[in-house]
Amino acid sequence: MTTINLRHIEEKDMPFLWDMLYEMVHIPVNKPPKEQLLRKPEISRCLEGWGRTGDQGFIAENEEGCPVGAAWYRRFRADAPGYGFVDEQTPELDIAVLPSYTGKGIGSLLLQKLIEQCAAEGYGALSLSVDPSNAALRLYERFGFGKVGESGTSWTMLLRLPKNV
Repeated sequence: MTTINLRHIEEKDMPFLWDMLYEMVHIPVNKPPKEQLLRKPEISRCLEGWGRTGDQGFIAENEEGCPVGAAWYRRFRADAPGYGFVDEQTPELDIAVLPSYTGKGIGSLLLQKLIEQCAAEGYGALSLSVDPSNAALRLYERFGFGKVGESGTSWTMLLRLPKNV
């Protein structure tokens, strides 16, 4: 595996995070152009106003220091939920890796680090939304996420976190 370093998200990472948000949205056929898709409020709320209380995430960098993936979570309000919304106390996960770096364990590294951070901050669970045709579903199941609902063509999944980590 390529040497990968993980670090906290910084303000300078925002353009890369928007790229990762576009990569994360799984639309197998006729995916709209980036600018069009990211203008949708239900998509853009995953990153708009980043840095508010509770926002947390990591960047994966290759040995040259170039970002190759990202994972983050944030909480949403019931009146403006994310796709994987469970409740206002449960942060929702977003994760993506550049296509040329998929299948190298980077998603697992990012997900493990984010789960550890979420538990360390005292959250009881972490949620996400995934289309069941997305190959990432196997990653989430391997980490213990289970289906708790459906929204459109996507599943809402939840991982219960241990207390007092």
